[in-house]
Amino acid sequence: MVLDKYSILKDELLKCIDLIASIEGIPGYPSEELREKIQNNVFNLVVLGQFKRGKTTLINALLGSEILPTAVIPLTSIATILKYGEELKINVFFNDGRVTEIIPEDLREYVTEKGNPKNEKDVFEVVITYPSPYLKDGVRLIDTPGVGSVFEHNTDVAYQYLPKSDAALFLLSVDQPVSKAEMDFLKDVREYSNKIFFLHNKADYVDKEDLKESILFSKKVLEEIMNSEVKIFPLSAKLALDGKLDGKPELLKKSFLLEFESILNTFLMEEKGKVLLLSVSNTLLRYLSHALFELGLEMKSLTIPVEELKTKIEIFEKKKKEVMREKQDFDILLDGEVDRLVKKGLDEDLEDFKKETAEVLSTGLEKFYKENKSMSSKELNVALERYVMDEVKNACNNWWAKEDGKLASAFEAICSRFITKINETVDSLFKFSSELFAIPFEEFKAEELWTVKQTFYYKFKEEPVMLEVLSKFLTLSLPKFVGDKIILKKMKEYLHEMIDTQSGRVRFDFAERLDKSKLDFRWEMYERIEATIKGISSAIDKGLNQKSEGKKAVEERKKVLLENEKRMNEVKERLIQLQQRVSL
Repeated sequence: MVLDKYSILKDELLKCIDLIASIEGIPGYPSEELREKIQNNVFNLVVLGQFKRGKTTLINALLGSEILPTAVIPLTSIATILKYGEELKINVFFNDGRVTEIIPEDLREYVTEKGNPKNEKDVFEVVITYPSPYLKDGVRLIDTPGVGSVFEHNTDVAYQYLPKSDAALFLLSVDQPVSKAEMDFLKDVREYSNKIFFLHNKADYVDKEDLKESILFSKKVLEEIMNSEVKIFPLSAKLALDGKLDGKPELLKKSFLLEFESILNTFLMEEKGKVLLLSVSNTLLRYLSHALFELGLEMKSLTIPVEELKTKIEIFEKKKKEVMREKQDFDILLDGEVDRLVKKGLDEDLEDFKKETAEVLSTGLEKFYKENKSMSSKELNVALERYVMDEVKNACNNWWAKEDGKLASAFEAICSRFITKINETVDSLFKFSSELFAIPFEEFKAEELWTVKQTFYYKFKEEPVMLEVLSKFLTLSLPKFVGDKIILKKMKEYLHEMIDTQSGRVRFDFAERLDKSKLDFRWEMYERIEATIKGISSAIDKGLNQKSEGKKAVEERKKVLLENEKRMNEVKERLIQLQQRVSL
């Protein structure tokens, strides 16, 4: 399935959503939610690899424009996310929550090591919108800093984006063999990315035989790491970019990009687009099936004798009470699952993080202290405090990114199990009513795409309290060789205090979000049960009330129901045909 075909099918699905919304008799139909699910579906394509492999040039080549800055030195220090927008717009997101829009000429001042050394501007990430067809159907390209450079924080940023990757483009290079840093990084990448595309960049540097030999060497190394067969695609990102910018097809052909783009496009649409289209269309068919059943139920209630109808209503009321008891059991089980996730997942991971971070940063603090002993006591005190704050902050951010993906997956797995139970309960109501009223019911299974929103922040102490000011003042009044040792001791205590404090805040944020997500999930799931009960009861009541208005009113209502049934079946047929086209 290529991009154009996906767009056509997506538009057809959106039309079906609108058609269903226009039909009477489908109360509670979530047309806006389904529309948003299609329009906002995102596929994170993360570009990874060692520094100076040409990641940024590749992204520019894919987009056909020099949007991201490139240079001959290790450049990218901040992750840059490119997504679709009607015009070029660049927003810089800072760790303190600020957002600033900048012009393209200023981008290098925020995302490069030269313009923003060691991220002194405290940038979280940069988001660029751009009207590229490549990004139009939910693909987000994420440019990450290279691993293995002299700048350790660049490697940390790259690691933060591993849990967010649906697929990864892992760049190697003809002019350098696979490095140990790349091998170590790849071992972690394979834990997070469902699909990894390996690209051998700078293919234009060597002749065919040398290129073949280089690829075979890298292939052997990678297959040992991946423990599976690996395909490596040759590439010249520079020739590809030049070919697109200058409109020269011969350069594009030499770059090998066109062959890879075809494979990548097919993967993106089949892997993500196909799943989305089938999921939403199945959800629509499920709603139609329920609506058609309720329509049939109302039609039935218009035709059977009143006494017989009342008897059946009494039987249905007993089933309702049984279902409501099941709902209470779901409450207890859901609370228990989420509590277990916090205690056995989050808390245990956090304790491991605190212990490991304290050991690593204590060693780093001593090293930083020795390297800066020549400073005055006052300068040393300030430098050590800043070191502690920056390092704890970076450690928390990096750990949070990994834990976020882990907890989100675990929570979604819990939700998935409960969704299955809730849907089985809903279907049991329809099946029970189907047998009770002798009306056919067609069952459709629909995959849920439940996601957890990210809402986290960190606050770091910028000003000391009075007790700390007094302590520092007394320390600074001592002889330097004595005072410096006390400063180091106090900074070690401050380090552990900061780790505990920030870990507590991270823990609170995670637990709060899980609790809110649990409540949102519970409300939505129970709404399905209540809406089903209400829909079935309402269909019966409509027929009963219509009978009291006389034969003419009954006949008029039958005509309306038959027209609605016809329209529902027409949309149903369109959805079935769409699914067949998706699966071709």
